[in-house]
Amino acid sequence: MDKSVYVIGTGKAVKSMAMEVESMFNSKIRDGYISIPKGSSNKLMFKSNLKYIEGAKDNLPDEDAENTSKKVKSLLSNMCINDFVIVLISGGGSALLPLPKAPITLEEKTTLIKKLANCGADIKELNVVRKATSDLKGGQLALEAQPAKIGTLILSDIVGDPLDLIASGPTAENKDSPTSAINIIKKYHLFEDLPSSILSALEDKAYNKAFPHNNVHNYIIGSNKFSIDAAVTQAKELHYLPVALSYTITGNVKDLAKQYCKLLKQFCDYLNGNIDFKTLKSEVSKLDLPVILDNINILNTVDFKGDICLILGGETTVEVTGSGKGGRNQQLPLELSLLLHENKDCLSDHDIYFLIAGTDGIDGPTDAAGAIGYTNLVTDARKENLSVQTYLTNNDSYNFYKKFRKGELHIITGHTNTNVMDIHLILISKQ
Repeated sequence: MDKSVYVIGTGKAVKSMAMEVESMFNSKIRDGYISIPKGSSNKLMFKSNLKYIEGAKDNLPDEDAENTSKKVKSLLSNMCINDFVIVLISGGGSALLPLPKAPITLEEKTTLIKKLANCGADIKELNVVRKATSDLKGGQLALEAQPAKIGTLILSDIVGDPLDLIASGPTAENKDSPTSAINIIKKYHLFEDLPSSILSALEDKAYNKAFPHNNVHNYIIGSNKFSIDAAVTQAKELHYLPVALSYTITGNVKDLAKQYCKLLKQFCDYLNGNIDFKTLKSEVSKLDLPVILDNINILNTVDFKGDICLILGGETTVEVTGSGKGGRNQQLPLELSLLLHENKDCLSDHDIYFLIAGTDGIDGPTDAAGAIGYTNLVTDARKENLSVQTYLTNNDSYNFYKKFRKGELHIITGHTNTNVMDIHLILISKQ
């Protein structure tokens, strides 16, 4: 390759990606910045001219990440036609490349995004607003680097793998309408409180420049399906019958817990002989869950008498009304544990355990990836004078799991250096 090579990376998984790029191009790399989460560098040994810079503590945009964004923009603004830019993107990239559009301050932008998230806005809605209020998102990183050629490698953390929304699409064409972000903000009744800086940015249409399609190529190299497939393989090795039900789970955890409870009742009825296979599929199809019905056929095609492992993936949301500490992957197992406790008689003599975790190792602003729940969790918590309902109401799932059983059901892995949404593992075993 005769071109000068530059590398830009942003996200929870890009450290490992960048190190692999370094091993491939090494001395050909002229310059570059890799924006990674606080605590994930582990005293990297630099092989090339790449700089690994930490920021976005607890997955929240901060001054360090903003300064890295400014350096990225400055570097890209000097590209020429003979330059080639390798861009590495994964989930978490929005927080790690947060440069606000002038005159918005980082605090103003972060406050808006936090309010939207607390109201229950999903990742797609959040990233639409981020694009409209940012200087490098929504294809603007690619525009800034013109006339250089750009190749982007992406690990998807959004259902459906939409290029324009993963890390808010820094190298993907922004096809949002001029009113998309405004409509989302109005949907959650936050428009009237917007500062003048954000209002002016939302009314600015200048960033919708012609996108340089011939110069930019985006490639998805990993997604939630990869983690589901790996879980299926591992479940088989542990002698469970794996049923991969979905890669596209979304929605509020309170609503999802209700659907999971109904799903588990149907599986328990089938395993107990109360309903036949045809009825099981029919009842599951009626649930408000995006399941792959054909994958249930494995129950009818193998002679299996042991335990079943239902495997699902996606990304959920939490409506925050309390003042506690937690995240969707700790709130969901608590919500489901409470529902199973209340509907224990419907589970037909089966024990149910479930692990809910983010593949990035971080759930919300905590050091946990998620947590484990089970049928008798509520009863066992009462023995320790812990009220599950109280912790749920206060959105304080992190502190519940920190106290309950001395934290042994907390999933704490640290940064995993990957990010392909969440994984839900549900074990059903005969008592």
